[in-house]
Amino acid sequence: MQAQLPHTVRLIGGKYRGKQLTVLQAQGLRPTPDRVRESIFNLIGSKVEGAQVLDLFAGSGALGLEAISRGARSLVLVENNAENCDLLSAEIRHFKGEQIKLVQQDALTFLQQCSTQFDVVFLDPPYGAKLLEPALNLLNARALIKPSSILYVEMSSATRTIVPGFEIIREQTAGQVKFGLWRQSSFLF
Repeated sequence: MQAQLPHTVRLIGGKYRGKQLTVLQAQGLRPTPDRVRESIFNLIGSKVEGAQVLDLFAGSGALGLEAISRGARSLVLVENNAENCDLLSAEIRHFKGEQIKLVQQDALTFLQQCSTQFDVVFLDPPYGAKLLEPALNLLNARALIKPSSILYVEMSSATRTIVPGFEIIREQTAGQVKFGLWRQSSFLF
């Protein structure tokens, strides 16, 4: 991944509202736009307060750090790219006193080794990498989510994904991006 000059995105709500996050301009890195993040957190509402949050495929970290800003108890950021991890590490230093853990690792490997249950999970894998379904399957199979957990899922609008064990609560499309809230399904397949 060839990185270019960094740019910034800002946190839009909570304790750290207005905080600028430095983000690499790199192929495949698409920070979730402010408008979409605002919609997500309006839908999630108070579920983020006191939650254990996982930002898998963290990229800019904007989703997870927004959750911390809005009262999440803890955050695990998982990012495979070393340059992104360096920037995230520098950003995390500004969140003194917050429980934030940065893991530089392949997302699927992390899920295979993880034993923590999360209340809120952000899944925004690189488009075309075919990582969404395996990640969802691992979250379910390894009991890393609870029946009450909320998952934010982002993918290319061209993607058609149905994963046994999950149901879509709400879904929207904005240009080339499809995003929605998912949860474990109560139906058996």
